[in-house]
Amino acid sequence: MKELEKKKSPEKKSLIQVDKKFEHLCVSEKSTIVSSMQVIEKGKERLCLVINKKGTLIRVVSDGDIRRAIINGKNLTDSILDVHNKDPLVVRDTNPEKAFEHLSKWVTVIPVVNIENKLIGISRLKEGGANNIRQRSVAILGLGYVGLTLAVILAENGFNVTGFDKNKELVNKLKDKEIPFYEDGLENLVNAHVNNSLKPTYFADEILADIYIITVGTPILPDSKKPDTEYIKNAVKVIANKLKLDDLVILRSTVPVGCTREIVIPILEQISGLKAGKEFFVSYCPERTAEGRALTELRELPQIVGGVDHASRQLSIRFFNENTHTVIDVGSLESAEMCKLLDNTYRDAMFGYANQMANFAEKLGLNLKELVNKVNIGYDRNRIPLPSPGVGGPCLSKDPYILIDNFAKVGLQCEVTSAARKINESAPKKIFDRCHVVLKSVDKNLVKEKIFIVGFAFKGNPVTSDLRDSTTLWFLDYLRKQKAENIWGYDPVVSKNDLENVGVKPCNIEDGFRSSSIVFIMNNHSSYTNLNINSLLETMNKPALFYDGWNMFSHQDVESISGIHYLAVGGGLKL
Repeated sequence: MKELEKKKSPEKKSLIQVDKKFEHLCVSEKSTIVSSMQVIEKGKERLCLVINKKGTLIRVVSDGDIRRAIINGKNLTDSILDVHNKDPLVVRDTNPEKAFEHLSKWVTVIPVVNIENKLIGISRLKEGGANNIRQRSVAILGLGYVGLTLAVILAENGFNVTGFDKNKELVNKLKDKEIPFYEDGLENLVNAHVNNSLKPTYFADEILADIYIITVGTPILPDSKKPDTEYIKNAVKVIANKLKLDDLVILRSTVPVGCTREIVIPILEQISGLKAGKEFFVSYCPERTAEGRALTELRELPQIVGGVDHASRQLSIRFFNENTHTVIDVGSLESAEMCKLLDNTYRDAMFGYANQMANFAEKLGLNLKELVNKVNIGYDRNRIPLPSPGVGGPCLSKDPYILIDNFAKVGLQCEVTSAARKINESAPKKIFDRCHVVLKSVDKNLVKEKIFIVGFAFKGNPVTSDLRDSTTLWFLDYLRKQKAENIWGYDPVVSKNDLENVGVKPCNIEDGFRSSSIVFIMNNHSSYTNLNINSLLETMNKPALFYDGWNMFSHQDVESISGIHYLAVGGGLKL
C-alpha cells in the first residue's frame, strides 16, 4: 500500500485511515494476480479491492474472477488489472443504504465511495443478517389474534419463531397444542409447528432473536377514551434489554401517529445504548387482516411498511416478501401509522353512515337492506354497506378513539369519526327501545320474558370466536341494567363456558326458540340461513318478536307466521 501513503494531504490522510481499516481487502493497481490471490485467501470476503495511486477504487476482483481469468489463459504473474476491465459495483456515501438493493448470496461486499470514487467504507452481507433474511430468528411479543396467526405463518414459511406472552395459561395451552380461539386453518398450523419451529414461552429470558415483532394491544382507557400504550412500552423494554447490533424491531399494533418515533425508539435507544437507523433497524408494519380469514390474508394482502430510515424499510420489505407477494413502502413511520388508522376509521365511518340511514328508514317504514342492494347494483361508485346492530370488535371500536386523540393533540376536531362512533355505539340501546315498544303493544314486558340471543362473537362472517367489544355484550349489559334475568344464548363457535361466563344460559337453537317471547339475531354467521325458521318461530311464546339484526331472513316469511312480529336494523314495523 506504499502508493497510497506517499502524501499526507487531507484527502490522502482520510484515504490512509480508511485503507488501514480495510487494508486486508486492498491491493495496488501494480499487484499481480498471485499477490492478489494471497490477499483474497486471507480474507473472508473472497475478493480484493484494487486502488490506484490516486487512491481511487478502480476494480473489485473476486476469486471467481481470477479462476475464470486463469482458465482463459492468464498467468499468475500477470497484472491484476488483466483479470477483467469491468467498473466496480459501488454505492455513494450520500446513499449507502442503496447497497441493500444489491447485496445477496452472490454479492456479499459492496464498497462505499465518495464523489471522487475513493473508498470510505464497506457494506457487507452479514451471516444471518439483513439480507439473509430467512435465517434470522424471530420473536413475537403478544400471542393474541394478531401475534399467533403471524407466528404460525412465519413458522410455516421456514422461520424459527419464539412467541412470548405473559399469560401463562395461554402459553401452556399452546404448548399442549390447544388453540385459544377459532381461526380457520389455525389448528393445523399449531399442530404442525408449535414446539418445533414455533416455541411459545412466558419467560422473557428465553427471548433472543434478530427480528422482534410487537403485536400487543393498545386498549382505550374507559374514562378518558385515550389510547393506553403501557402494553407497548412494556414489550419494548423487554426487547431493549436484549437488542444487539443490526437487529430489526417491527411494531405491528395499532398506535397513535408518532408512537413509534416518540415512544418506542427512545426506550430502545436509552436501554440498549444503540442508535436507531445506525446500529439497529425500526419499522412500523401494521397488521391488516380480518379475523376469520387472517391466515389467508397474511399471504395475500399487501403489507404496508414504514421505517425510521431507508435501510429499515428495505430489511422489512425483504422480511415480509417471504410471506406475501405485495409490500408497499410508504416511507416514514408516521405514514405507515396513519395508513392503519385510515383503514379502520374509514370503515367505521362507512358503517356509521349505513346505521344512520337505518334509523331514518325505520322511522319511514322503509327497508334499508333492499334499498342498499338496489342502489349498489351496477353502480361502481357506490359501496354502501348494509346496516348492523352496532359496530364493535377489537379494532373498529378502538381505533377511532386513537385518531380522535391524535386530532386533539394537533388542535383539530375529528367530527366525522366522532359522529360515526356515537351512532355505532348507540345501536344496542336503540334495539332495546324498539323491541320494548313492540312487546309492550301486545301486553308483554321485555325484561320479564324469556329472551333468546343468537350470536355472541363480534361478527359471524368471516367466522370468529372473539367476544372482545362485541355489540352483543354491550346489548347484554344494557338488558341487565333494565333488570332482565331470563336470558338464553347460542353461538356456533363460542364455547358454552364462555357463554356462561358472560351470564347467559347456553342452549341449542331449538331450546332457545322454544317458549321465548323474543329472539335476537345479533351476528351474521352463515349457518343461520340453514335454519328451518318457520318451524322454530312456531315454538315461540306468541305473541312474540323476532329481531333480525343482520337482515338475514325474509320479513315476508317471518310475518306470515301468526302471532310473530318482525323487526330488523333498518326495517320491520314502522313505530
